[in-house]
Amino acid sequence: MAGRGLHHVTLISSDAERSWRFYACLLGLRLVKRTVSHQDPGTFHLCLGDETGRPGTLFTLFPWQRVQRGRRGACEAWQTSFRIPSGSLDWWTRRLGAANVRHQAGRTAFGESCLTFDDPDGAMLVLVEAALPAQPTAWHHPEVPASYTLQGLHDLVLKVREADPLGELFRDVLGFSEIGRSGKLVRFAAHDGPGGTITLDESSRLARGQLGAGSIHHAAFRARDAADQDVLVQALHDRYGIVATEPKDRIYYRSVNFRSTCGILLEIATDGPGFEVDESFETLGTSLRLPPNLEARRGELQRLLPSLPTSGI
Repeated sequence: MAGRGLHHVTLISSDAERSWRFYACLLGLRLVKRTVSHQDPGTFHLCLGDETGRPGTLFTLFPWQRVQRGRRGACEAWQTSFRIPSGSLDWWTRRLGAANVRHQAGRTAFGESCLTFDDPDGAMLVLVEAALPAQPTAWHHPEVPASYTLQGLHDLVLKVREADPLGELFRDVLGFSEIGRSGKLVRFAAHDGPGGTITLDESSRLARGQLGAGSIHHAAFRARDAADQDVLVQALHDRYGIVATEPKDRIYYRSVNFRSTCGILLEIATDGPGFEVDESFETLGTSLRLPPNLEARRGELQRLLPSLPTSGI
């Protein structure tokens, strides 16, 4: 079964506009969709990525306004890495410094040059230099030259009590292969493109965390289409007894959720139909888009949702 890697990572934040300014204005991701949470329509679901929001470049936000900061613990995703072009670390060091974002240059446990820092809610982020050609659809932000732009997700670190059970699921169902170990870290790869890598960090005695601002709500993995997704769901059930939710039409992709063998909330999302089904390429992320069943509540929801600049950047 061919591995397809990460589809997106979803983070909880405490302030929609502050997060938009950090991820879109400072880091240069494009806001490709401003919509709402299907479970909680009074909350934004902001989707950022490359110029079209391709799977593997997507980083999405649930801004739960004024929610308390989360507490890190076992059985959850902790750290998101983005890839940047080789040789661009100094430029990003200067940019983060000018924005008064505390950061530290160094190397990952696997020898990659990187820059580590936190977002305004304390989420752990890393920029990792990758010696790969620039992605053809990388978003050209007006303040970020093309030679420095973020190239999508690089790695996601999940803190677990035991690496082997979850690693087996990633190998047997999601098509990842183990590519390296460093101490308690085990790294897996599905491919060498954006979103192709995950790392398990084993910490047997760590207590469970508490969800809140700065916590990763869930990580989603790619399926080519609905039929492929059904195959993965069946494999989860047959091999591990895991029962996923019924498929849900999220307009831009079809999704199912499940709890992993260690309790981490994961998702399988289809690659399509994508974010241009209800907006043109030029206007992606510039206006509030609602599911058809919520359109009658547009006025109410616009009053509930926090203000956000109209630019899609």
